[in-house]
Amino acid sequence: MPPEGEDLSLWYRAGPEREEARQRLRARAEEAGLPIRFSAHIPNSRRALEATEYANCVGRGDEFHRAVFHQYYGESRDISDWDVLRQAALDAGIDADEMQRRTESGEFASAVAEQDAAARAAGVHAVPTFFINGEEKIVGVHGSEAFEEAIAQLAVRDNHQAG
Repeated sequence: MPPEGEDLSLWYRAGPEREEARQRLRARAEEAGLPIRFSAHIPNSRRALEATEYANCVGRGDEFHRAVFHQYYGESRDISDWDVLRQAALDAGIDADEMQRRTESGEFASAVAEQDAAARAAGVHAVPTFFINGEEKIVGVHGSEAFEEAIAQLAVRDNHQAG
């Protein structure tokens, strides 16, 4: 993703599965009673990921993650923008000034780069990607049925190998 993000229309040109993924996400959000609004722009999330590392350091990672998720999906805001991240920090009970200062210093850049490299090495090319038992990979937004099926397939394979 370029630093300035990307126009969503370019993302959709990559294939119809992208629109299908968006519709699955909308359906899952509606099922869960979560508001969801899509922007016409996909932000570069690197800054948000680095800020999340700060939030993890101060024990507020889950709260910050939820706040950023709400800013992006609930409010359709650009999570590469410091004003948006600062609001997410405040919503999560985090010192926004300290978060911005430490994130801008580059303190968390290597941790995020290492996570990115590890994900690429594991074959992750889309978000979300889930690994079940380190083997079965589920890519994209799916309902519980996909997870149940993957677990059942692993159980059958394990039972077959054990027997």
